[in-house]
Amino acid sequence: MKIKSVLLGSVALATALNAQNLIQDALDAGLVAIPSDPKALTKAINEASPDAEKYPTTMAAYELGKRLYFDPRLSKSGIISCNTCHNLGLGGADGVPASTGHKWTPNPHHVNAPTVYNSVFNSVQFWDGRAAHLAAQAAGPMTAMPEMASTPELVEQRLKSIPAYVSEFKAAFNSDVSFELVTTA
Repeated sequence: MKIKSVLLGSVALATALNAQNLIQDALDAGLVAIPSDPKALTKAINEASPDAEKYPTTMAAYELGKRLYFDPRLSKSGIISCNTCHNLGLGGADGVPASTGHKWTPNPHHVNAPTVYNSVFNSVQFWDGRAAHLAAQAAGPMTAMPEMASTPELVEQRLKSIPAYVSEFKAAFNSDVSFELVTTA
């Protein structure tokens, strides 16, 4: 029993030392923790967003974006939301080798959905880095045929027909519903 205790204690100590080394390596690489203070977090998000001056992060825009994220009416079929592939309950991803979209179309590049967690801080979007900004990324899946297969016109038409969304866009952006603002939210 004494040997077991010594071994377990040694493993715990080694793990703690290794964790401390990993933390120091991260700090040495310039990584910083995401702020837990809401005001500091909003400031960091606005600094990371190229369009923050035009569209600063506000609670109204955040709530609108959250609602849109879960709304399947953004897809052509009306059954696929952003959360379908970037499931927040699964770490912001879909947990499958290759994502499936509109009419059960497999992803043509044979990739899965990357996590959306903290993606506002990514310097590029998509696995191949083809979008430099989160709003540009958001437009891609909504309009891609093998994903949500919608069009900007269809998204706008559907959202403009819902009085609650019209009010939310006015509150968040002081503007009417537009595809640009859908992707911004």
